Amino acid sequence: MLLALTLMLLVSNISYADPITPYREGFIEGFIKSKGQDKIEIEEYDGTVHTLSFDDKAVFVIDTVQADFEDFKPGMEIYATLKRRKIDYMEGYSTEVPGYIPEGGKVRTGVIKSIDRNQVTIRLPIGEEETYYTSPATIALKKGKNVPLSILYEGDSVKLLFDEVESTTISRIEIEGDSVRVKDIYRGVLTTVDTLENAITLTGMQVFRNGQWQDLSSSRRIFYSAQVPVYTGGAKISYNNLKYYKGKTVYMAVKDFFGRDQIERMVIKNQYESIYSDKIEDINWYSDAFELANHKNLAFNDGTIVIKNGRLVNKYSINAGSDVFVVGDGTGNQQMANVVYIYDTDINNSNAGQFYLYEGRLDEIVKDKVVLKDFCLLNQNEWESFADEKELFYDSDINIYDSEEDRQITPLEFYSKHYAVDEDSSYAEENNLNDWYAYIYTDGDRIAAILLKKDRDSIMGQRATSGTVEFVEDHSLVGWRISVRDASDWSSRKDAWMAKNTSLMIHLQDAMIIKDGAMISPQELKAGDRLYMIRDGSQAKVVIVK
Repeated sequence: MLLALTLMLLVSNISYADPITPYREGFIEGFIKSKGQDKIEIEEYDGTVHTLSFDDKAVFVIDTVQADFEDFKPGMEIYATLKRRKIDYMEGYSTEVPGYIPEGGKVRTGVIKSIDRNQVTIRLPIGEEETYYTSPATIALKKGKNVPLSILYEGDSVKLLFDEVESTTISRIEIEGDSVRVKDIYRGVLTTVDTLENAITLTGMQVFRNGQWQDLSSSRRIFYSAQVPVYTGGAKISYNNLKYYKGKTVYMAVKDFFGRDQIERMVIKNQYESIYSDKIEDINWYSDAFELANHKNLAFNDGTIVIKNGRLVNKYSINAGSDVFVVGDGTGNQQMANVVYIYDTDINNSNAGQFYLYEGRLDEIVKDKVVLKDFCLLNQNEWESFADEKELFYDSDINIYDSEEDRQITPLEFYSKHYAVDEDSSYAEENNLNDWYAYIYTDGDRIAAILLKKDRDSIMGQRATSGTVEFVEDHSLVGWRISVRDASDWSSRKDAWMAKNTSLMIHLQDAMIIKDGAMISPQELKAGDRLYMIRDGSQAKVVIVK
């Protein structure tokens, strides 16, 4: 009897795989039990075990970073999606128990909802919001490189690390790469829904370009994640009911997910489309509605696709005074905003940044200091001139570019050469020496990068422009240039961003190009980069990669 009872207990602890559930739902999650050369044994949370092989184009990710199959270890917790009974995507987590808080530390992951100087509010994967604080000791990392906190955006996916379990002060912020950016906004007619592979097919495809819808191919198949919400008329709908909306127009914000489009937010048109390009005059948060300068009122909701700084953000990022492109849905005064594209941009991404752009005459240069005279400061997208002097400081990490010699120079050369002279001296007169001029990009009063020019540019025709790089090329006749789409110019007369209806061709000869606070070369720009620039006609003077 004891032997029989022991055998029964042993048998009761053995779980047998459900041959249907993962294939019906299209995903599996649990722990790696064992792995072979091209197969893996996965134990689901309920204890059932499945042996699975991989699709030829399977994607592997660990902690949001692309990895190889060899990097996955037995015991690691994973989530995988299935395609034709094979794994086509598998995501793992470097700790076997992600919820475990190690001694003296904790981790939070989420999407930045708002930034207010040293206060960062994130939305957690479970939907809750938490607020934490930065300090001068907080380290920010992006793609393994140390970056300033000022490059943070609303909508960035981040991992926050803390030195103490009870602390609300962040010790380290790891910023996710370009995958958080919205690649495009599409519009199309829903024709088929494939719940097995999480994909939809659309016809009459159009893309938002230069302030209007432009035609694409007649049909396109786009993948989605079941965790991405779908709305219509302000109401959230289930993916199980998506098939009942065939023939309806769908708006989608998509991101680049390992080389393919993936839907990040989806809204189904409920009634009739109207398009507006105007400034938001006022917002009523009690009723979740805003009024445009043309006195048109539109409601918004959690499903509204809101794009700001090229990122998908929540409705709370909509601000009075913003210049917007809006896709309305409804009739008369009863309209809902399906898409709100915010044109606003500036040198700083938020009020946590303290970057400035100066233009002026180099009156004095010593080993660690520069004195500007008759200088201009870019203030709210416009040059503001000052007759005073301005002291700025530099160190050995400064980037200095001599536009005459077409090369970067060292701080020693900057200090020892004749970029600033006493123009009233006989030495300057005998050697025909004059003060040089410069565009200077600073972090506070510290110079991060400086572009030296022998002759001063006229700033009268210069304007602030924002947009997205379409392509970069080294032209055989004119050198490096870029095509910029979805561009808008700042109008001081209208106090608004004015959208362009065509792409711009911008030349980069002698331009100062800044990315993450440092100077880069034109060939380091790439398609999809968002830019804020000062230009004179087709010639860029300063380009800041956002």
